[in-house]
Amino acid sequence: MTRRQLVMYLFPALSFTAVFFIFPIIFVLYMGVQEWNGLGSFRFVGLDNFYYLLEDPAFRKALVNTVYWILAGILLHTPLGLLLALILFKKPKGWKWFRTLFFLPNVISTTALAFLWYFVLHVSLGLVNNLLKSAGLDSLTRAWLSDPATAVFANMVPFVLYVGFTMVVFLTEMSTISPELYEAADIDGASDVQKDWFITIPLVKNAVAINVIFNTAFCLRMFEYPLLMTGGGPANSSLNLSLYMYREMITANRYGISMAAGILTILIGILAMLAVFGLLRLWERRA
Repeated sequence: MTRRQLVMYLFPALSFTAVFFIFPIIFVLYMGVQEWNGLGSFRFVGLDNFYYLLEDPAFRKALVNTVYWILAGILLHTPLGLLLALILFKKPKGWKWFRTLFFLPNVISTTALAFLWYFVLHVSLGLVNNLLKSAGLDSLTRAWLSDPATAVFANMVPFVLYVGFTMVVFLTEMSTISPELYEAADIDGASDVQKDWFITIPLVKNAVAINVIFNTAFCLRMFEYPLLMTGGGPANSSLNLSLYMYREMITANRYGISMAAGILTILIGILAMLAVFGLLRLWERRA
């Protein structure tokens, strides 16, 4: 293949990458050090936007809540997806139907799911509180979406429904494992739990890394649930970085502040990705 042909093959992909990724990143970096309200000219302010973020209680709350989201994705969502994959990998009766059922929420509108769970958790109309009352557990009922202590965690409940995507990634990786390994384990008298622990899980470590990165990225850009279920309230208790950027840009017309928050969000994503790959290399060295 000549250099000219190589350039022609790569040109469409490079063009899309430049237009939809590189140029927007450059623009965000530029706007992060500017002050602009949507009208008039830009005014260079240096690092003032970042100093403002560090002193803004709403941003600090959004940052903490985003960390909660990431921890839920890593410590809850990823292990749950692995557990479901381990069960379905053994192909129990009806496993294909369960695989489809678990993956189905990933093709349903996030907005629709947000409104659905809004009414499930509603203080008076909600299914959760009504079930608790029917069971005689009135003391456990509460305003899940308007209580500062539970609002951010109530927003995370629908997130569990997306475990099907994580499960499919694990199942795809498990399908590449040689059946001979399991046959040898059967000869040695290994139980199903031992085969999962000593064969399957170590051999899907790449899928673990991929799912952690996917879930971290999903949590960093989570927007619909905080916006539609609680609006970031009450008192910013469920505010996250995506909703904070939206408010600063659309509501407050502080585009520079919003872009600076976007830069910090990108840095968090990069650091998370580097940490995952670092842990993966450490896991491989100890294996």
